[in-house]
Amino acid sequence: MTLTGCAESDPYKRLEHNTPTYWPNGHVMWEHVGTSEERRTYVLDEFKERWPAQFKSVQTVTIDFGPVTKTFNALLIIQRPGKFRLQGMTEQGIKIFELAHDDRGDHVVFQGEGISNQSMESISRDICRVFLDPLPGVVEAKRTFDYFYLEANSPSLTYCARMIPFAQPPWNKGRNPWFGPARLDRLVARRDDGELYRFDQYEWGPPEYRDGKPFFPHVIVLRDSGRESKSYPYKLTIKITELTVRDTPWPEKTFKP
Repeated sequence: MTLTGCAESDPYKRLEHNTPTYWPNGHVMWEHVGTSEERRTYVLDEFKERWPAQFKSVQTVTIDFGPVTKTFNALLIIQRPGKFRLQGMTEQGIKIFELAHDDRGDHVVFQGEGISNQSMESISRDICRVFLDPLPGVVEAKRTFDYFYLEANSPSLTYCARMIPFAQPPWNKGRNPWFGPARLDRLVARRDDGELYRFDQYEWGPPEYRDGKPFFPHVIVLRDSGRESKSYPYKLTIKITELTVRDTPWPEKTFKP
């Protein structure tokens, strides 16, 4: 799978990397450090840890569905590997839905008028795609001129994640002897009849580096083809205005209905 540019472009800034691609002797760095399995494990771990283990964030979410655009504010609580709680509100602060998700699936806490069951399912699916879902099946890793790629294949789907590498900072030496951090730039999911969805991550920050690497993207744009839900294509834009990391896991009651 190749990750080509979208027909639509987004007015946001991508993350820029600072890692050299070649050693001074001209050899490609990726092929000359560690074993293939160690390199694969490194990039896969970076993907798994693309978000903190537990955090909460305040977001503005915009859904473009054909000629219709809907915007709401959201409070999202995440607990990796597979739990979240999401509350959606109007711009005036009126609750329009609340949803919890754990290893048993979705739990609808509140569903306001005008919010369909299909919308609730779509919101849950997209939160999992962006913040929680692992790469399924057998995962392979490779390096091109400027990026790391992870490709995962399940019986029905193929996923390709493009990771942006960074030069080795001194603080990282004990964690990994060859590479600096790598951050997820784009993920694409396909099946035989075409692309299911893709999302891109933009506007990384805070402006300063935390522990030597950019902390999180402030803007995430997901495009869904409608194939999986047998519906119409849509675009989901998440703008994160606040993110707070929690040192300890959330109480179990957080994810109960």
